[in-house]
Amino acid sequence: MLFSRILLPLDGSAHAEHALPHAGHIARLFGSRLSLLRVLGGVEANGHTGSESIDWRLRRAEAERYLNALKGDQRLRDVETEVVVTEGRPAERIADHVRRNDIQLVIMSSWGAGGESEFPHGGTVFKVLASTGISYLVVNEVERTSGSEGYRRILVPLDGSYQAEAAAHVAVALDPGHDADILLCHVVSEPVMPRRRPLTDTERSLKERLIECNRRVGGGYLEELRDQFGGQHRIRIRLEVARNPVACITELCRQEVPDLMILTAPSGIDLKGGSGESILQSLLSSTYLPTLVIRDNLNTSGDFTGNAK
Repeated sequence: MLFSRILLPLDGSAHAEHALPHAGHIARLFGSRLSLLRVLGGVEANGHTGSESIDWRLRRAEAERYLNALKGDQRLRDVETEVVVTEGRPAERIADHVRRNDIQLVIMSSWGAGGESEFPHGGTVFKVLASTGISYLVVNEVERTSGSEGYRRILVPLDGSYQAEAAAHVAVALDPGHDADILLCHVVSEPVMPRRRPLTDTERSLKERLIECNRRVGGGYLEELRDQFGGQHRIRIRLEVARNPVACITELCRQEVPDLMILTAPSGIDLKGGSGESILQSLLSSTYLPTLVIRDNLNTSGDFTGNAK
């Protein structure tokens, strides 16, 4: 099973609950066990701290009522769900739960109770994603409710590596009805040739030949993947040449309006020497759509068609 255990941290805010339909759909699709986690900050009351205080017991009871009510929410229908309430620093407790409970996927809204900011996601989300090393789904948008009944348009940026192909396998697994529009895209980066003077004719010719070579190889790579999956799924391919791959993918998102973007981490897209993780963060901050990032904790070999109900 691709995602046997999924974690959905919640802080009681409406922002955090935007991740609920995504968690419900994916858990139903793969027959996953979903953990609803609420972390309460430490308090001092009557000379006691933590679980010894009356205040803690009251807040714990309130948190449990909140999470138990969500178990009956329509967005989580037919999902095996458990409720977990703990105390401490949110990012640390979430990461600890991931490590102790063999979580394969964590789903989080970009922002929680602190609300939106100019950053792609809040501080707690950033700390969790940086410390756990597992696959994650970040729900960047706050107005649409995509994901509740499946993903109709899925964008999969690929860099030509075997590692990146894991994202294509996951996209296919998320389309059990074979009716989603899956777009596999590959961006050929223009080679960086820093010069104090304009390029010579020989250098320009070399650059153009390299781009054409990469375009030819990239096109064959996309066609091979389309032929691999296209017999049962609606697969489209798109090959682009761009000086700035992140800007190119952002524009592609604007044109195609996908419900979900899936890619691997760290991204292999080369952006003038930028690290894979920095490029991934640039995509998260510029596309503002639900993004599923596949990390090495997943074994995507073999058949994982899910158990859609």
